[in-house]
Amino acid sequence: MITTAATTAPQAPDVSRQQVAAMLQHTYRWTRAAAGAAPPVAQQVAPALTVAVQLYDARQYAAGLSQLLGVVSIVDQARQAYPALPPL
Repeated sequence: MITTAATTAPQAPDVSRQQVAAMLQHTYRWTRAAAGAAPPVAQQVAPALTVAVQLYDARQYAAGLSQLLGVVSIVDQARQAYPALPPL
């Protein structure tokens, strides 16, 4: 049997899945914490975060990661407007 890099290397989708899952969990927890300090911010983040979860559920990990990067951008802007928000 011939062993190639493709058969011995970790699967890229698994790594992406794990990374996206961790980011989703972290961002969800931040959104819950932020809801107490600034409910409008959580309301702004929630729809984009929901789309990221839907992409993750559909196993579209790259698209989910891209969506999460957009969520992080929203969070960064919100933190400038609401300094009381916790760090992401």
